[in-house]
Amino acid sequence: MSIVSSRRVNASHLVLRPISRGIRQWRAPLGLVMLAGLCLSVNAYATDTDTDATDASQAKQNANALKPPKQLEEVEVRGTAGASAQTQAPTQADLNITQPQSIIGLDWISNHVAPTADYATIAAISPGVTNVSPAGPGLGESKQMTLRGFNDNQYNVTYDGIPFGDTNDFSHHTSSYFPAKMLGQILVDRGPGNASTIGQATFGGTVALSSKDPTDSFSFIPTQSFGSYDTSLTHLEVNSGKLDDLGGGKFIASAQYISTDTAKTDGDMSRKTGYIKYVQPIGDSTEITFLSNYNYIRFNNPNLSSLTLQQIAQLGRNFGLNNDPTSTNCACYNYQTKQTDLEYLGVHSQLSETWSLDNKVYTYAYDNTSHESPYVGTKSSPTNMGGYIKINNYRAWGDTFALVHADDHGQFRTGGWYEYTNNNRSSIAIDYGRGGAIDVKAGQPLYGSYNSKGVYSGPYKYTMKDQLHTGQLYAEYEWYATDGLSITPGVKYFNVSRDIEAPINQTTKTPLYYNQSWDKTLGYLTANYLLREDWSIYATAAQGFLTPNLNQFYVPNPTENNTSPTQTMNYQFGTVYKTDRFNADADVYFINYKNYQFSTLMPGNSDPVYYLARGAYIKGIEGEVTYYIGSGTSVFANGSLQDATFKGSNLDMPNVPNRTAALGVMYEQNGFFASLYDKYSGSQKAYNSSFNPDVASSVTSTIGTGGFWQAAMSVGYGQNLTGSVIKSYKVRLQVDNLFDAHNLVINSVSSNVGSYYVLPGRSWFASVSLGL
Repeated sequence: MSIVSSRRVNASHLVLRPISRGIRQWRAPLGLVMLAGLCLSVNAYATDTDTDATDASQAKQNANALKPPKQLEEVEVRGTAGASAQTQAPTQADLNITQPQSIIGLDWISNHVAPTADYATIAAISPGVTNVSPAGPGLGESKQMTLRGFNDNQYNVTYDGIPFGDTNDFSHHTSSYFPAKMLGQILVDRGPGNASTIGQATFGGTVALSSKDPTDSFSFIPTQSFGSYDTSLTHLEVNSGKLDDLGGGKFIASAQYISTDTAKTDGDMSRKTGYIKYVQPIGDSTEITFLSNYNYIRFNNPNLSSLTLQQIAQLGRNFGLNNDPTSTNCACYNYQTKQTDLEYLGVHSQLSETWSLDNKVYTYAYDNTSHESPYVGTKSSPTNMGGYIKINNYRAWGDTFALVHADDHGQFRTGGWYEYTNNNRSSIAIDYGRGGAIDVKAGQPLYGSYNSKGVYSGPYKYTMKDQLHTGQLYAEYEWYATDGLSITPGVKYFNVSRDIEAPINQTTKTPLYYNQSWDKTLGYLTANYLLREDWSIYATAAQGFLTPNLNQFYVPNPTENNTSPTQTMNYQFGTVYKTDRFNADADVYFINYKNYQFSTLMPGNSDPVYYLARGAYIKGIEGEVTYYIGSGTSVFANGSLQDATFKGSNLDMPNVPNRTAALGVMYEQNGFFASLYDKYSGSQKAYNSSFNPDVASSVTSTIGTGGFWQAAMSVGYGQNLTGSVIKSYKVRLQVDNLFDAHNLVINSVSSNVGSYYVLPGRSWFASVSLGL
């Protein structure tokens, strides 16, 4: 077993697509190129037409081949003969895709990003994706991870096909679940997918994470990393190899510990993570998988997550917290602990020559205790320091099911998803001057009381329980209309309900007991045409859906809020071309964004009320290209242009970068590997918080930040050894923000003053791994 390099693999992000059509099983890198330029490049590599037709026909004949997913595992050092545009590109796409996608493989994750990285840091290499990490790569929660301008809570994030996220708004805590060393692949789908795409937020796309698989042979791999911000990361990984006594069962188990000061002052963070995945074959046609991932993290959380220009000048670019117990910015009053876990039991079975089944029963949990919002002057003393302890914990139980029938005419896919989540939330005031006791006046009820109008008075900000029930059923048929052409119509029924029990509602301080349900039938139509074995075109017309945000109910009468589901109608067209020497793809898209959610303040009420604007139009072009020069060297580029404007006012949507780009070169030969790349995130705007997206004149203040480049470099060396206890070794160095650029990204505007995320300067991380 080597720890140097990794195989490009084919593992669909969809539980419901275990089957692919012959030649369409291949995966390869994407590429930046305009459609016309792409066609010219294709012509330069053209082959005989009769041969193309034969290849497409062979792909059609292989359509009913039922194959289990390939493994996401590290392999031996890749020789020079194996180098190509397909093996070296940081991202790639299937020839059989029906919407734009970027697959980021294990080689890129293992060798070309910081060992501390989270999935947001890794995904940022893709076109249309931006990410801000103020604490350093993976050293704190990601800010403003956008996909085509959609915010984190407007697209799905899945793990082995299981959607996960916060129950209130479906956002994600990027550093709280799956570290880079425990990921086998990331797939970024820039669109709502087919009917078989599940999740609360098919609205904006899907970031699909895949777990790392066990290998066929035994190995033990310790890794030690260290670097900027006094960061230390220890990772231990063991692979059992195939266990003959258990019928070929095998497992991979990992443990990781990281401690760091982060890029922010007094922003210390530590995290413990454990992971195990066991795969058991049953006969020749069935495979059972058990996976468990546990994470515990403690970190100091800055009271000022973003800074004004005045604060930056006064406190410094890297200000987070201090150690002054008389300051509300003391680390002693601003810290959090989080525990997360995710487990599933999965079955993949080839029931017959034409039928296959996939099913996963799962659970995941998030438990957060946060010390936050400190203030001076408690009920017992005007000089005591007070604060709040916020509790947010939930556990989800769910099941994903997919049944597939494939023959020479096409594939019929049907299945569903169900999830139940129970979420408890509360926030209570405490007095640090009295050892963290509940902040109440002497003689008053410890937990407060209600007046004659039912309004609560006491230390609680709120206490509530939210229950979320989600069900989705789908059916779609991929019809092989002619050789190389597949057309897939599909339909999905979506039903979701919320039940809220709030003895103390967050805004009104009165009890709230409320439930509401929504349902929607969504339609999909996609097509893919394999022009030749190395060139395809595709098109999509599909609807997306976003489950209503829990925050919309924090009003005196929830029925006064317009809580119609937010939807998209997506039209996309693209093409993929791939050979060993040259890979490229490009796409154009148009999105009709319906029912834009926004909040505003009502006269005489300090709490926001949610409304729906008419929506927005989002359109753009994206592409990627990778070219293998030779001698182990490839160059790549990708980029996107996007325009997002509100329908009613023609204003640009806030916090949406107008373009992205990446340029880079990669090298791998004789054990050496290296990369140098630069990522560009475009300019964006923010408006005063009270603006109405439908009324241009409601904007009284606009602040923007320009686009910026940030470069990164990776260099390393590894070898396999024989006749030694040490079977292989790898050393590498990663440098982020190579040129030490000092950049700001606008977050929000209040009273004509902008608040900014401050990007950290240059950082470095060195790692050494041994294969035993």
